[in-house]
Amino acid sequence: MTTEIETTAEKQVPAFYIFDTIENDGKKENRRIGAAFTHRKGGGLTLLLDGKRYAAFPPKPNAVQPEATEETGA
Repeated sequence: MTTEIETTAEKQVPAFYIFDTIENDGKKENRRIGAAFTHRKGGGLTLLLDGKRYAAFPPKPNAVQPEATEETGA
Protein backbone atom coordinates (compact mmCIF):
# COMPACT_ATOMS: atom_id res chain seq x y z
CA MET A 1 0.00 0.00 0.00
CA THR A 2 1.38 3.40 -0.96
CA THR A 3 0.60 6.64 0.78
CA GLU A 4 0.74 9.88 -1.15
CA ILE A 5 1.12 13.18 0.64
CA GLU A 6 -0.36 16.17 -1.12
CA THR A 7 0.78 19.66 -0.33
CA THR A 8 -2.07 22.14 -0.44
CA ALA A 9 0.00 25.24 0.27
CA GLU A 10 0.63 27.18 -2.92
CA LYS A 11 3.77 29.22 -3.37
CA GLN A 12 2.97 32.91 -3.31
CA VAL A 13 4.32 34.87 -6.27
CA PRO A 14 6.21 38.05 -5.29
CA ALA A 15 4.53 41.36 -6.06
CA PHE A 16 7.97 42.94 -6.55
CA TYR A 17 11.59 41.86 -6.86
CA ILE A 18 14.24 43.99 -5.15
CA PHE A 19 17.52 44.63 -6.97
CA ASP A 20 20.88 46.14 -6.06
CA THR A 21 23.17 47.65 -8.69
CA ILE A 22 26.75 46.41 -8.50
CA GLU A 23 29.74 47.27 -10.65
CA ASN A 24 31.65 44.34 -12.11
CA ASP A 25 34.64 44.92 -14.43
CA GLY A 26 33.44 48.45 -15.18
CA LYS A 27 29.93 47.27 -16.06
CA LYS A 28 26.88 47.91 -13.92
CA GLU A 29 24.78 44.85 -13.23
CA ASN A 30 21.54 44.39 -11.34
CA ARG A 31 21.58 41.62 -8.76
CA ARG A 32 18.33 40.43 -7.20
CA ILE A 33 18.64 40.66 -3.41
CA GLY A 34 15.06 40.10 -2.33
CA ALA A 35 11.36 40.14 -2.97
CA ALA A 36 8.21 41.82 -1.67
CA PHE A 37 4.95 39.97 -1.08
CA THR A 38 1.57 41.58 -0.48
CA HIS A 39 -0.19 40.66 2.73
CA ARG A 40 -3.26 38.51 2.32
CA LYS A 41 -5.14 40.69 4.81
CA GLY A 42 -4.59 44.42 4.74
CA GLY A 43 -2.43 46.62 2.60
CA GLY A 44 1.05 45.80 3.86
CA LEU A 45 4.06 44.11 2.36
CA THR A 46 6.46 41.45 3.58
CA LEU A 47 9.99 42.15 2.39
CA LEU A 48 12.63 39.43 2.17
CA LEU A 49 16.10 40.98 1.90
CA ASP A 50 19.24 38.84 2.06
CA GLY A 51 17.49 36.18 4.12
CA LYS A 52 15.86 38.59 6.62
CA ARG A 53 12.12 39.20 6.79
CA TYR A 54 10.67 42.69 7.24
CA ALA A 55 7.08 43.92 7.37
CA ALA A 56 5.81 47.23 5.98
CA PHE A 57 2.39 48.65 6.77
CA PRO A 58 0.66 51.83 5.57
CA PRO A 59 0.08 54.44 8.28
CA LYS A 60 -3.19 54.29 10.18
CA PRO A 61 -5.56 57.20 9.45
CA ASN A 62 -5.45 58.52 13.00
CA ALA A 63 -1.63 58.39 13.07
CA VAL A 64 -1.17 60.68 10.07
CA GLN A 65 0.08 64.08 11.13
CA PRO A 66 -1.17 67.07 9.13
CA GLU A 67 1.56 68.83 7.21
CA ALA A 68 2.82 72.05 8.71
CA THR A 69 1.86 75.10 6.71
CA GLU A 70 3.75 78.34 6.78
CA GLU A 71 1.65 81.44 7.11
CA THR A 72 3.31 84.58 5.89
CA GLY A 73 1.91 87.99 6.44
CA ALA A 74 2.22 90.94 4.07
